[in-house]
Amino acid sequence: GTRPADPDGDGDYEDLNGNGRVDYQDVVTYFEEMDDERMRADARYYDYDDNGRIDYTDLVSLFRSVE
Repeated sequence: GTRPADPDGDGDYEDLNGNGRVDYQDVVTYFEEMDDERMRADARYYDYDDNGRIDYTDLVSLFRSVE
């Protein structure tokens, strides 16, 4: 598959499906994989509110960033 990407260079991987844009599929992917061991191992890239963990607040933040 494709690799997650950081389209705006802020250190967070918002483009989870690696298609070059942040879209609703990234939100769905986040929801489906937020408990996945690989995502948790790299939590610093997916912790959009910088509270040290992956949670629903991050999911909402990603949802709000979709244009």
